[in-house]
Amino acid sequence: MNTIKIALVEDDKLVASLLKDYLNNIDGFLVISVFHSGNSFIDSLKSDEIPDIVLSDLRMKDGSGKDVLNTLTKEYPDIKSIIISSHYQPNYLGYMFKSGANAFIPKEIDKKDLVKVIQNVARNGHHLDADQIAVLRKQIASNTPSVPTNSLDELTPRELDVLKLLCHQLTAKEIGEKLFVSKKTVETHKSNLLSKTGAKNIAGLIIFAAQNKLIELDKIVLT
Repeated sequence: MNTIKIALVEDDKLVASLLKDYLNNIDGFLVISVFHSGNSFIDSLKSDEIPDIVLSDLRMKDGSGKDVLNTLTKEYPDIKSIIISSHYQPNYLGYMFKSGANAFIPKEIDKKDLVKVIQNVARNGHHLDADQIAVLRKQIASNTPSVPTNSLDELTPRELDVLKLLCHQLTAKEIGEKLFVSKKTVETHKSNLLSKTGAKNIAGLIIFAAQNKLIELDKIVLT
């Protein structure tokens, strides 16, 4: 497994220091940078080493987690984002995924569970636990909140195949092996899916697929 490069964005310096020390002791993790505001992290992207994953607080005085998400989804879509907050509310899940988050978790999360979240996001592009899936199912049923969606008629049969497999947490390499196509071809289909559905990442594609009854959230395999 390749080393997962992590950037921490946390305005509580003690929390940031403790998180850095803990994560750097996890095999396969490397915290490459720590920032105490969203704006300082955003400014660093122009010159510093680019992380694989950003672990960001939601509410900060100088650039919030939402500002971080907006920048990443517009300018750095390959960087995955985990929003961690003491103001976590399950009802915000749909909104956070619509805004581009790959995972949304409470600060009260157990350290071992945090490791699992980071690993899932690195491997699958998102993290959802059973409780979050239940919440999303209710939100999707009421269509609040929803992601921008285009007609399913715009998706090709192969794109639909890739979409369903992405929703079931297969990597591009695994999907390629299953469909007998190259990883690069799968990535092209994924890019087309994001463009056509208006989703910002795989979490958004899951919501799109569930809203259009292409998958059942209950049948997503949790890892």
